[in-house]
Amino acid sequence: MLTFNAPSSTKLPARRNTISAGAYSALREAIITARILPGASLSETEVAQAMRISRTPVREAFTRLLDEGLIEISPQTGTRVCLIDMARVREAVFIRSTLESAVIAQSNIRPDTGVLDELEIALRAQERSLDSNDMGSLHRADMAFHAGLMEAFSHSRAWTACQHVSADMMRVQFLIGMRPSHIGSIIAEHRSILDAIRVGDLDESARLLAAHIRNVEMDQNDLSEEHQEFFKAGNIP
Repeated sequence: MLTFNAPSSTKLPARRNTISAGAYSALREAIITARILPGASLSETEVAQAMRISRTPVREAFTRLLDEGLIEISPQTGTRVCLIDMARVREAVFIRSTLESAVIAQSNIRPDTGVLDELEIALRAQERSLDSNDMGSLHRADMAFHAGLMEAFSHSRAWTACQHVSADMMRVQFLIGMRPSHIGSIIAEHRSILDAIRVGDLDESARLLAAHIRNVEMDQNDLSEEHQEFFKAGNIP
């Protein structure tokens, strides 16, 4: 049975919205990091009990996950986690590799030491997550690094747009690609991107970032017969 941290808030007027947001974040992370597998059934009652909250914020969280395409709700089959759509993965790779690299390549901003130190903190958090095999923490640190990059070049809304399309892309990574050697490669690529920024070579940093994101396409080669039940039929290359 899945366990979650109970969403909580000390601000009583916004308590329900805060609990709903916490439930959404916890469920989304569990789906993206493959703690809840594609095709798995979800129950409002069981999730509410696991989180020690009422069903109302869970229902609100389900609505957001439905809008994002992470779950499907059917009178016949109930609520299930959506299978991964490789067409959406390829689209996300294109959007993210193009947009994130362009933010850096076309910028005349030179991030200061404090900003670069924040990116270093995110990198070290990834290394600690690798050592402890904590996929949830790894996901959060990975997202903090990419968000920090966009913020460093004054394009935080670019990251908001990237997040909106990235769910299936990240699910592929966590489902079949998160071997220790693979995670180590991701962290090393992040380090190279940051090092290029530190020395002022933004073109090289943008090139490395685009290649880093496109590596997900290479991960698709790892798909095997044993994983096909997690993907929509007909769109595995």
